[in-house]
Amino acid sequence: MFDIGWSELLVIGVVALLVIGPKDLPQAFRTAGQWVAKARALARDFQGHIDELMRESQVDDMKREFQEMTRPPEMQGLEDELMAGHVPPTAKKPAPEVPPPPTDEPLAQPPAP
Repeated sequence: MFDIGWSELLVIGVVALLVIGPKDLPQAFRTAGQWVAKARALARDFQGHIDELMRESQVDDMKREFQEMTRPPEMQGLEDELMAGHVPPTAKKPAPEVPPPPTDEPLAQPPAP
């Protein structure tokens, strides 16, 4: 990540020993370790959110592609028109007349031959 080798770590340790002193050095290392742990946790959390967004984005794209593949061509704009309140011209046809259901009552006159 930072491309720090063992020789650089040794130099950092010696400088820290001289600057901070042997008495406070363990506390300084502990504090630095806590900072590094917090930074890693934040990076892991951030990466998790990014991965989740990518999964959601891919799922939405796949869902949209599936719907486009399975939708017949005559249905392409129908949903948008219905949501906007427009009635398509095919829906304006009058309904065919349905004869009334038969009843058990006898007819007043017999049917004409």
